Parts: sequence; C-alpha cells; structure tokens
Amino acid sequence: MDYNRRERVRLKADFLRLILRSPVDPARRSLLVEFVETYLPLAGREKTEFQQIVTADQQYAEVERMITVYEKEGIEKGRQEGRQEALILQLEKRFGKVDDAVKRRVRRLRSAERLDSLLLAVLDAKSVDDLPW
Repeated sequence: MDYNRRERVRLKADFLRLILRSPVDPARRSLLVEFVETYLPLAGREKTEFQQIVTADQQYAEVERMITVYEKEGIEKGRQEGRQEALILQLEKRFGKVDDAVKRRVRRLRSAERLDSLLLAVLDAKSVDDLPW
C-alpha cells in the first residue's frame, strides 16, 4: 500500500500505541516495535511530524516514553558493542592477531565496568593470558 506522508506518520504512531496496550510480554513487544520500525521508517519531515504528534497528543504520551526507553536501550547496546570492539582492537594492536575464541569471549562480556577494566588492563598486560578475565 502506498500511504501519503501524513498517513504514514499517524499510522506509525497508532501502531506503536496499540503495541504498548497489547497484552504481550516485553520480548514480543520489542519484536513488534522492531517490525514497525523496519517497515514504517520515517525520514526528515516525517520524523518531525511524528515527534509533534507524540508530544502534543496525550493519547500518545506512552508512545513518547516508550521511544525514549528504546532509544536509551539502543544507546547502551551501542556503547557495549563499542567497548567490545575497542577491546578487540587494542588486543590486536598490542599482541597481534587474536584468535576467534578470544573475540567470542570479549563479545560475551556485557558489563561496562568489566569491559572498561579490561580496556585499561590491556595497557599493562604482557600477553592476553595476563588479563583479569
């Protein structure tokens, strides 16, 4: 279907509002939101109109809060992945090519504190085995 700009913006806001009110668990809700984000992407002016709708209309207040929560989760996930990749790059710079097992080990790390600790430890380590995994 081909919707005009205003219809696309309102449709996305409505879908997200319905998802929020649906009786599904958070994992399924996240999948539904991802589906809407994938198949109803907004660009430029549409994003501005969408933001205006969800901030101005009280029935979309939950949608605005939800977007903020998902944005924060995305930012945190990006930071985590950035730390993981930085650690792998530091390991390779310091010790040469690291094997896939070490890369998998790094990518399994979730704690920002743990990753930061390892990023600093690489500076003083004599080998990958010296790191406080």
